[in-house]
Amino acid sequence: MVESLARRVISALSQRPWWVAALTLALALPALLVHLGWQPLLVDEPIRALVALEMHYSGHFFSPTLLGLPYYNKPPLFNWLLIALFRLTGRQDEWVLRLPTIAALLLYTTALWRVLRPQLGSRLAFTVALAFATTGRVLFYDSFLGLIDLWHAGLTWLAFMAVWYLGQRQQWARLFIITYALTAVGFLLKGLPSVVFQGLALLVYCLDTKQWRRLFGWQHVLGVAVMLSIVGAYFFVYSRHNSLEVALQTLWSQSSQRTVAAQPLADSVQYVLLFPFDFIKHFLPWSLLVGCLLVPGARRLVMQQPFLRYNALLFLAILPVYWLSPATIPRYLFMLVPLGLTVVIALYAQYQPAGTRPTRWLDSILLGLLIICTLGILSLPFVALTRVVPGALAWTLGLFAVLALGTYLFWRLADYRLLVLAYYLLVLRVGFDIFIFPARMQTSAEVAYRTAAIRVGRETKGRPLVMYPHGGPLDNVEAFYIARERGETLTYAPLPLRPGVLYIIDERYLHGLRYRTLDRFTIDAHVTFRVVEFQLP
Repeated sequence: MVESLARRVISALSQRPWWVAALTLALALPALLVHLGWQPLLVDEPIRALVALEMHYSGHFFSPTLLGLPYYNKPPLFNWLLIALFRLTGRQDEWVLRLPTIAALLLYTTALWRVLRPQLGSRLAFTVALAFATTGRVLFYDSFLGLIDLWHAGLTWLAFMAVWYLGQRQQWARLFIITYALTAVGFLLKGLPSVVFQGLALLVYCLDTKQWRRLFGWQHVLGVAVMLSIVGAYFFVYSRHNSLEVALQTLWSQSSQRTVAAQPLADSVQYVLLFPFDFIKHFLPWSLLVGCLLVPGARRLVMQQPFLRYNALLFLAILPVYWLSPATIPRYLFMLVPLGLTVVIALYAQYQPAGTRPTRWLDSILLGLLIICTLGILSLPFVALTRVVPGALAWTLGLFAVLALGTYLFWRLADYRLLVLAYYLLVLRVGFDIFIFPARMQTSAEVAYRTAAIRVGRETKGRPLVMYPHGGPLDNVEAFYIARERGETLTYAPLPLRPGVLYIIDERYLHGLRYRTLDRFTIDAHVTFRVVEFQLP
């Protein structure tokens, strides 16, 4: 009965794709937004937030600073987006800082669906979009961090697809103008990698379609001119505020420091050997669909279909850029993952109805994972860190019922398995929000650091406060919260020491000095800071 009802509902919805999108959004928004602002800033979030906050305070939008010093590592486009949100909302909290990530993910997945639909059909394109959004790395990590990467990846992937669609229509001027304009925007987000990806996409398409002469045509020159005019206009204005030479050198360094040549040999060898397994691990469960390539004739089928071949060849062309870069972080791969998913999901749709051995094994593995996760939910009310959640038992039983239904439908609805899997993962993320975020608030050391930094910012507001000595080890996360609470940029102290000024100083530098302590806080197990006022002769 449940199965037949599900089939009738799916059949009705399949005639109304926008209803499906609306219902998906109704589930995705709670999954993505619940407890979004609970965690303190993590990984690179404090850098993005602090640079934007200091630009917000100073009003110098072409002079990024970090702790009052020029910041050259990234162009400022993402910071401008954060500043716009600061000014629209009047807030600079974690929820606002992470909201652009949610917007980027929703826009990226919408673009995947709309752009892939002419080639794959609406259902498969929708599946690819949901698959990307529900990969482990995206859904259970990067989707709740305020970082640049989803924006950059979405723009880069759109440029990949523009190369294909406009190339197929022989609209070469539009192809080069649009893709180089997207490359320029990507450059203003993250620097030189955008130029590399543009070059690889053009090479793959033109060589595969035997149109390599287009790379030397006037249309290509026009596209490069568009990119240079956009980037050049930015650097022209930027050079009037900061050192252009240092900025360019830093952008180059940021790109080159991740290569094998820049890393210790042992680390590089280990990374290269483990990269394929790490890739599969980070993008589970969808990365398991690579098993479809084991079906006899699968690779030949891909090469016979031009669009799948383009995605596969571009994936293989870009992959070495990261495979040979030991400092690569999984979020750097977000423009690459949809290329691979497009290929393997199309193969799965082709071979799964025929019951090939690799797809049968794949279905069995996925079903086993769903059963394990569903049963694992029942342990939550008995775990010390999660049983403190209000209504833990009721939430557990509700989640178990929904996930058990999803597991059953995955088993019974063979022709809709991948869509069922995607919705199962969205429900699992809701459970993650309800139970795991509160647990992290009990165990995360960053929570205490945030609390101390907010306290320091509030109790020193209105009085001069600086850091001492220059280059001290105060983390960007504490600096952000202190600066936010004070409403002004936190900077390093000029010498000599001045009376009436409060100083944030590592305790190790206080030996032999006379001072009065106003506050004391720890940023890790080994470093303790004091807020002091020096007693000068």
